[in-house]
Amino acid sequence: MTAIAVERPGFTGFHHFASTVSDLTRSAAWYERVLGLTPATMLCPDDGATDGVLLSDPESGIAIRLHGAGGAEPRGHAALSVSSRAQLDTWAGWFDGLGVLHGGVVDVGGPEPYAYLVFRDPDDLPLVLVHVVE
Repeated sequence: MTAIAVERPGFTGFHHFASTVSDLTRSAAWYERVLGLTPATMLCPDDGATDGVLLSDPESGIAIRLHGAGGAEPRGHAALSVSSRAQLDTWAGWFDGLGVLHGGVVDVGGPEPYAYLVFRDPDDLPLVLVHVVE
């Protein structure tokens, strides 16, 4: 029997994002080229008989699990944190150099200001880089 928790347990970080894609080989190559991810050898908890690949960034520990859509509509969405507003500008320049379309850096004011940069993978799935101003 599990004890009832009296407060919410914490997180240690982001483990992985999973997405279905129309062409696993093409998408894996894109994530490697654009985000600098490398094939990982570990398995994800949801790995089974599905067609897929796990890519990771050894520096941050962030991983992206791509599944073949198998005829289904590709789907997914991920938002990754960056350490500064200036990094968003650097990412925008990186994407420009690779010919990756993006929406430009958007600054949001309000009670909790943040900035973000949206770009899309080969299946037109949105990916977002976010910096929360502290």
